[in-house]
Amino acid sequence: MPLSLCEVTGVALDPERDWALDIDQVVAALRPNTRVVSVNFPNNPTGTLIDAADFARLVRLCDERGIHLFSDEVYRGLELDPSRTLPQAADLSERALSLNVTSKSLGLPGLRIGWIACRDRELRSRLERAKHYTTICNAAPSEVLARIAIKARERILDRNRAIIAANLPVFDAFFADFGELFQWRAPDGGCVAYPRYLGPDGVEAFCADLVEQAGVLLLPAGIYRSELTDSPADRFRIGVGRLDPEPALDAFAAWLRARR
Repeated sequence: MPLSLCEVTGVALDPERDWALDIDQVVAALRPNTRVVSVNFPNNPTGTLIDAADFARLVRLCDERGIHLFSDEVYRGLELDPSRTLPQAADLSERALSLNVTSKSLGLPGLRIGWIACRDRELRSRLERAKHYTTICNAAPSEVLARIAIKARERILDRNRAIIAANLPVFDAFFADFGELFQWRAPDGGCVAYPRYLGPDGVEAFCADLVEQAGVLLLPAGIYRSELTDSPADRFRIGVGRLDPEPALDAFAAWLRARR
């Protein structure tokens, strides 16, 4: 979508350094007319976080150049270590925008409610007008339920973090059993991870066969292919946030053993 509107440069996370973001590469990618820098942490699909110091540097960099930092924070609150939770970008800069929704960290996708926080009144007014152009209104029951959920945010996040924390050892054990096929890294935050598939058939065929033959759905690297950056072709996204993942992992494991 951005490429249909303007020139865009992508800066990829580095899979060889636990999906680190190189801020110097971001600096090198900036143009004199750059207007927006867009980031997503905890990241989808890798589950990675950056350090608070790097995030603060990114905010300062954008402010110094009059750039809007657009921060997709939809998995914020699901950090494995809550002390690593990044500030909202909109709290750090009057020009920054923070995007969030009820569907990810709060686990309430049926409400279809999201928001953008920004202290720039003129920009916020433009965003509001754009929304009114495309949407008559939100569903009133969804707004009421979203308000209840946001007031109970800490309780809901505690619950959801506990589910992920209980699941991660299960996934650790699963991938350890098939170490010849996968490189596994637990996410820093959020409820998705992006392991590497080492099999000779390739990740696209592997995921297609798995869903067709065992009914287990993974999202292969092709789903995340980008025109902006080179991206690994041997990865797949897997969710770690649902209650009772064992039946799906059992079906997955039985299918893998049958192929050995």
